[in-house]
Amino acid sequence: MGVNARRRVIADDLVTEMRTIAAQHRFFHWEIGFPNVWSNLLSTQPAGGFDAVIGNPPYVRQELLGETKPALKKAYRAYDGMADIYVYFYEQGLRLLRPGGRMSYVVTNKWLKAGYAEALRDLFTDPARAKLEFVADFGHAKHFFPDADVFPSVVVVRKPVLSAAFPVSDAGNTPAPTAQICVIPRDLVPEKGLSAAVAEASYPLPLALFSKESWTLEPPAVIALLEKIRRNGVPMAEYAGVKPYRGVLTGFNEAFLINTATRDQLVRDDPKCADIIKPYLRGQDIERWSASWDGLWMIFARRGIDISKFPSIKQHLECYRPQLEPKPVNWKPTIPGEEWPGRKDGSYKWFEIQDSIEYYLEFEKHKIIYQEIQYSPLYAYDSTGLFGNNKTFLIAKRDQYLLAALNSPLMWWHNWRYLPHMKDEALTPVGVKMESLPIAQVNYDCAATAEDYVAQILTLMPKKREPATALMDWLRVEFGLDRPGRQLAEAHRLDADAFVAVVRAALPKRQKLSAADVARLRGEWIDTVAPARAAADEILALERRLADLVNAAYGLSPDEVKLMWQTAPPRMPLNPSEELRRLGLQ
Repeated sequence: MGVNARRRVIADDLVTEMRTIAAQHRFFHWEIGFPNVWSNLLSTQPAGGFDAVIGNPPYVRQELLGETKPALKKAYRAYDGMADIYVYFYEQGLRLLRPGGRMSYVVTNKWLKAGYAEALRDLFTDPARAKLEFVADFGHAKHFFPDADVFPSVVVVRKPVLSAAFPVSDAGNTPAPTAQICVIPRDLVPEKGLSAAVAEASYPLPLALFSKESWTLEPPAVIALLEKIRRNGVPMAEYAGVKPYRGVLTGFNEAFLINTATRDQLVRDDPKCADIIKPYLRGQDIERWSASWDGLWMIFARRGIDISKFPSIKQHLECYRPQLEPKPVNWKPTIPGEEWPGRKDGSYKWFEIQDSIEYYLEFEKHKIIYQEIQYSPLYAYDSTGLFGNNKTFLIAKRDQYLLAALNSPLMWWHNWRYLPHMKDEALTPVGVKMESLPIAQVNYDCAATAEDYVAQILTLMPKKREPATALMDWLRVEFGLDRPGRQLAEAHRLDADAFVAVVRAALPKRQKLSAADVARLRGEWIDTVAPARAAADEILALERRLADLVNAAYGLSPDEVKLMWQTAPPRMPLNPSEELRRLGLQ
């Protein structure tokens, strides 16, 4: 038997044995499964690989990877304890390529900015391991996968050629100075003709712009403006001298969050408990510039409280004791699937709120409050000591210019590209991101002007908001409209004719408006809606002045202001087309 024949016999025996072991242990060994794709199988690092690896990796949250994490940490450079399993599919895909081969996946866009994908981004930008060629981000485009709620992105990465031993052209071995980038907002992603839309929307970006830090997929001019905003600002925590704090996490809201009737009964039974029942806001109560308190209260039984001093509250909480008990450290289920009925383990007592909230005094100060999930820039000022639930954040700073900057179109434009995106393109202002938010410093005169404009807005807000409540009551009583709809809830946007038309459309078809009804509606518009409409117009004029002031504070040129409005994200606080006309920048 010749040498080559003996080698083939040995190779066949080895492959057969390895397949037997793989079947026994139920793992997939790529070199065994595709022996013709690799050479030097006896080596610790077989050579070869696939020309292309494509796929749509599975999503498995890190909480479900517990027992596997030690092995993943040992095996993958991209490992992060908080990473979804698709991160490791990326690295595995790169490993399976031959030098010069390409990998392309359709996967969630979270890896572009998520902290857990920092090592993955570092891998993609390591010229010895990968060469980024193309990235497309389609936002929250739902029709790609109708049965799944995803944020689809596509990436193409090439494995670099580090040796002349493989048949790859010289062109493939030359590092590309740029990568092609495509960003199409979800509402503009076509169901047909996607290739043409991608080709039209793509543009090159220098590879030098990509690192392990969060990736910004924007044209060069937009990136330059982002850099200018960051360069002309200081981190918000440094500017304000305080960091944002989250609202109160009780661990069981049904016990600690109460309405006014329950609060009044508890106080009647024990007047002392008024001291620890605080008015609070939900995220949904926070509006632009100011908040609307809905008559809700929080039993603020913080760590160390002597609950025996507040008997009515103790009696109230006793009704929920099984759900309030903290989970014992040594608790184990007695039957399969059994779950602890109370709250998570911790050093708190059953009658105490779950978080320690050592910063609770900050709630009683003048402050800026905002939502945990943002669909638009809604930052409000509170001087009344309102607490907030865990869907809110606060900045304990009496600074109207800061409030103006946070509510400005420029900051929403920046944050759309800076803050993490959630379902339906909501933004989440996570703590560390907000601490680093660039705030332009201004002189005394500028700050005083901003304070004056904001004070006027805060005075006008009740004139805009309160008539809406009165109008809803009037429509319910006079016309039986229990659910008047969003347009009537924002009736200040309607002129008299539109107001009558919207009311007519909201009524049941069998209910016709008489001439007298129309006259009453027009009269109500004059008495209630017109004043709110006037207040809204004054607020709009003041917001425009503040927007110009903030743009100037960051040193924006007319061309940069034009660029901001031309590349405006959804839900800008002012209308981009109207602002371009107002500023003469069409």
